[in-house]
Amino acid sequence: MKILSTAPVIHVSNFEQALQYYTAVLGFTVDFKLPAYAGLLLGDTLIYISGPDNGGLHKTPGSGHCCFDCDEVDGYFDELNRRSALISFPIGDRFYGMRDFAVDDHDGNTLIFGKYVNE
Repeated sequence: MKILSTAPVIHVSNFEQALQYYTAVLGFTVDFKLPAYAGLLLGDTLIYISGPDNGGLHKTPGSGHCCFDCDEVDGYFDELNRRSALISFPIGDRFYGMRDFAVDDHDGNTLIFGKYVNE
C-alpha cells in the first residue's frame, strides 16, 4: 500500500462562521461546499471543515490540530496579522529545526504553518 495524500477534517461548532474565517482571514478557497461540510484549499493542500449538522462522524469542535509544511512562512504570517487572524503562537525559529507559527479558529482548532530551517 502507498498513501497518496491526506486531508484532515476539522470539526467546528458554527459552520458558516468557520467557512468565512477560513476563506476571508486564512485565505483558503472553497473546493466544494455542502450544507454543513466543505473542502477548502490553500495552494494544493486540501482540508475539510465539518459543522454540527453534517450527517457524518462528529468530533468535539476545537480538538483539531494540523501541521502544514511550507516553503515560506514569514509573508503568510504577516498577511494573517493584517487580517486579524487568531494567532496563538507567534512566528519563530524552534529547537526542532522549524520556523513556524500557530493560528486558531474560533473553536480553538489549531493550524501550524512551518518551514524547515537550515542549520
